[in-house]
Amino acid sequence: MTSTAQAPTGRMVATDAAPDARRTVRAPRLVAHRGAPRVRRENTLPAIAVAEALGADTIEVDVRRTADGVAVLLHDETLGRMWGDARRVSEVDWCDVARLGNGLDRIPRLDAALERLDGCRTSLLVDLTDPEDALVAARTVAAHRGSTGVAWCGAPEAMAAVREVLPDADVWLAWESLEAPTAEDLAPLAPSTLNLDVAFLTPRTVRAAHDLGLVVSVWTVDDPEPAVWAAMSGVDSITTNDVATVRAALAEAERDGWPERDREPTETEVASRAQALAHRIAHEVIAFTREHPVGEVTTKAHPADLVTDVDRLVEQHVRSRVRTVFPTHGFTGEEYGAAPGDRHRWYLDPVDGTTNLANGVPWTSMSLCLTRGGRPLVGVVADPWRGEVLEARSGRGATLRDRTLRLDDAPRALAGAVVGTELDGHRPWPGFGAFLDALAARSCTLRVQGSGTLTIAQVAAGRGIGGCVSAFDPIDHGAAVLLVHEAGGVVLTREGPVDGFPPAGEPFLVAHPDAADELHAVWTAALAAV
Repeated sequence: MTSTAQAPTGRMVATDAAPDARRTVRAPRLVAHRGAPRVRRENTLPAIAVAEALGADTIEVDVRRTADGVAVLLHDETLGRMWGDARRVSEVDWCDVARLGNGLDRIPRLDAALERLDGCRTSLLVDLTDPEDALVAARTVAAHRGSTGVAWCGAPEAMAAVREVLPDADVWLAWESLEAPTAEDLAPLAPSTLNLDVAFLTPRTVRAAHDLGLVVSVWTVDDPEPAVWAAMSGVDSITTNDVATVRAALAEAERDGWPERDREPTETEVASRAQALAHRIAHEVIAFTREHPVGEVTTKAHPADLVTDVDRLVEQHVRSRVRTVFPTHGFTGEEYGAAPGDRHRWYLDPVDGTTNLANGVPWTSMSLCLTRGGRPLVGVVADPWRGEVLEARSGRGATLRDRTLRLDDAPRALAGAVVGTELDGHRPWPGFGAFLDALAARSCTLRVQGSGTLTIAQVAAGRGIGGCVSAFDPIDHGAAVLLVHEAGGVVLTREGPVDGFPPAGEPFLVAHPDAADELHAVWTAALAAV
C-alpha cells in the first residue's frame, strides 16, 4: 500500500522509495534550456521565440556581463565555443559583442530578452555563475518596467548577489546531493524551488522538498522515458533542450494513463542496452579526463585520500547518462553515495587512482559495473591514458577494442612474471612484506601502480600473471572482476575460487588459470604470516 502527500502543485505524489503509477500524476511545467538549442542557436532571441511558441512555461538563459557592464545572454566565460572569438566576454565592450554573428543570430542583451517576453505567459529563468555578473543582471531586471516574470538559479554566491539588489527575488536552489534538503539548507537563500540535477533525483528528495514547501525542478531531461519517470517521481517542472519531445511524451502519458511495469525487461534486453551505454560513457569519460585540467584537490578520510573536481564532474555525468536510459535503476558512486532503485544497480568509481591524477601520474581508470540482483551483468574499465576501454558482459566474454580477451591454457611459471597489487589506502596491507619476499624468492616481480581497477583489469588483458587487492568493493573492482571471469581468469578469496563477486571487504586475488594454484598458495601463506 502506498501513502500519499500533497505536492505544492496539487499533484498527489508517492511517499515510498520508488514512483507508483497508481496515484494521480500531472504533467510538470516545462523549462526550455537556453531557449530551443536544437532548433536555433542557444541563448539568442530566435531560440527564445521558438521556445515560447512551443509552449514552454519558462525559458532558462545564461547571463554574463561585458567589459562595459551590459548583461548579455551567454553561457561560457569566453566567446569561443558559440561565436568563434577566444576573448572573455568580460573583456569585450558591448558594441564589439553586438557585431558577432549575423542576422538575428547574435548575442542579445538581457533587457532585449525581457522585452521579447513582455506580455507573454512565459517567464524567464536567469542562470548565473559569477557574483559580478549577477549584480549586473539583477540591476538590469530591476530597471525593467515590463511584466516579464523572472526567477534566478545558479551558484550560491551569485544568488546572494542577486538578493543584494532584489531582496524579494524568486531564487531556485541548485541541489547536487543524494541527501535530502533540510530547513537549514534553505535558510541562506530562502528559495522557492529546489533545482535538481537529474543525477540526484530520487522520490525521497522530492518528498523532503515538498514537505519544506518547495517546488521541485529537475534538469536536464531530453528523452521521453526519464521525463515520464521524473513526473511520476513528483517533480513540478522539467528543464529540457527538447520541449516538443518531452511535452508530447507527458501528454501521451496523461491521455493514455501513466505507465505501469507490465513486463520487466529480460536480463538479455537490459544487458544489451547497458553494454552499449557503458561503452559510450567510457569513451566520453576518456575524452573528459584527458582534456579537463585538475582544479581543486581536497581530502576525504585522511590526507592521502584525495578527491578532485574531475572525480565529481565525471560521476555527475555518468549518473545523468545512466538515469536518462535506465531511470529506475539504483546507483552507487564513489563520490555521491547510493541512490535507490529496482534490483538493478550500477557501481561507479569515476577516477580510480585519484592520487596519481592529482600528481600528474598517467595511470588512472574509471570503473562502471551493472548488477542485477547482486550478480554482475556488464562492466567497463576505461583507461584514459592508453585510450582503452576493456569491457565484459556476463556469459558473452570480454573485449579490448575489437580483440576478444581470452587467457590461454599454456603453463605459466611465477619466475620472470609480474604480479600487481595496491596499497591499503597509503599503507601496505597486512602480509604485504611477506608476499613481496615470497615472490622475490621465486624471481617474480611485484608492482604497485596506484589503481586497483587497472591492476585487476590488466590481468584479463594478459598483462601480468595475477593481481591482488586488500578489500573487495564493487565500486572499485566490480567491472574488473567481471572482466577476469569473462576472460577465463580465476578470482579467489582465501578459501579458494569464487563465482561472481568476492564478499565485500574481503581480500581477493585474480590470476591466470595456470598460475592460480601456485600464486594462491603464496598469497594465502603471506596473509597467514601476519
